[in-house]
Amino acid sequence: MAEKVIMMLPELFLPRPSRGYLSLAVVTALLGFAAATNLTAGTFAEILFGLGLALVAAYLLALALCFPLMRYVVSETTLTAKYGPLLRYRIRLSDITSVTSSHLAQDSAAALAMPGIALYGMRCAGLGRVRMCATRPSNNVLVIGTRDGTRYGVTPADERAFRDALRRHGVPVGP
Repeated sequence: MAEKVIMMLPELFLPRPSRGYLSLAVVTALLGFAAATNLTAGTFAEILFGLGLALVAAYLLALALCFPLMRYVVSETTLTAKYGPLLRYRIRLSDITSVTSSHLAQDSAAALAMPGIALYGMRCAGLGRVRMCATRPSNNVLVIGTRDGTRYGVTPADERAFRDALRRHGVPVGP
């Protein structure tokens, strides 16, 4: 008699709403203005500096445009936190040792943390480096710890359903 294998479909979770795209847009506009000013100044050093600012502004614009693409996906074996094509963390469910709600206190400058958005690595007091894919840099962030000591910060809109999905897959989820 063949055993019946039940496969669960991946569950998609949206991030908590925020206006982080506005933070990105404001910084992008300021850098774009500074880049344009330097590019038209005429000296070689100013043009090089302007080109550097233009590249940073272009990347921040790409981040702003990808803001609506932030997602968390819980599948049979993995949790994937992604920010469009620019950021993707794949975490094996079997490697997760804890999921706790935290207030993160930033130790030093982060790769990208501003009102309404936190991406990439951020050093946090008491935790060390936390890989962020979240719509807030500090308050009410779910911190996911793994066997190798890596930590991830996420902010699902429906935190209860997100925690339940992880529990169904045997992940230890705190209160």
